[in-house]
Amino acid sequence: IEDAEVDVRCSFDVADKLGLDGPGAAFDEVTFAVAIRSPAPPERVRQLIAHASRGCHAEQTIRKPVPVKTTAILNGEALDL
Repeated sequence: IEDAEVDVRCSFDVADKLGLDGPGAAFDEVTFAVAIRSPAPPERVRQLIAHASRGCHAEQTIRKPVPVKTTAILNGEALDL
């Protein structure tokens, strides 16, 4: 590989961010756009992209959601949420 870039774009409804009724603040879609410059054959580049996708914590968490836990401390004390 001589050069590589990944551009991550997400789309979502902004209503909830503005305090309006909406579908929620989750992404509607996430796109990982990969641009590579390499003398390697296309099949090898496909294999590399697949390997990188499998090992990417962010991408895999989006593909297979996990429980999310929120905790808070207020003035040194646990805050019940």
